[in-house]
Amino acid sequence: MPNPYPTELRERAVRVYESSDETYREVAERFAVGEATLQRWVRRQRETGVLDPLAKAGGWASPVDLGVLHALVRERPDRTTDELTRVYNGRVAPKARVHRSSILRALQRTGYVFKKNERGRRSTIGPASKPSAPRSASGSRR
Repeated sequence: MPNPYPTELRERAVRVYESSDETYREVAERFAVGEATLQRWVRRQRETGVLDPLAKAGGWASPVDLGVLHALVRERPDRTTDELTRVYNGRVAPKARVHRSSILRALQRTGYVFKKNERGRRSTIGPASKPSAPRSASGSRR
């Protein structure tokens, strides 16, 4: 979702509409906003006297219990996300079963990354390095 329009822009647009004989369309075009947006601003100003943007809301809280998930990763960090999901759902199944993508998002949100080893089949789950971490000294040099 994009950021809300600044309060100053809202106030100027509403002030121009209220003090002139221009239509919603003309004022909206002048300020490069949608006509319905201007109508909402004017209505809100008249009803509440405030034009500040509303706080962002919505979204879902993750159903994943991070304590249980992190304990499972510490037990065996080489589990795939499918295996991790099966084990997680086995431990908390009466409460709430979750999908593999929920487990993956919860791990990514808390800083875990998935690294494949050279053989390509196995992967491990480990904490992500900080973005400002120095480069590794290992590796081939030419």
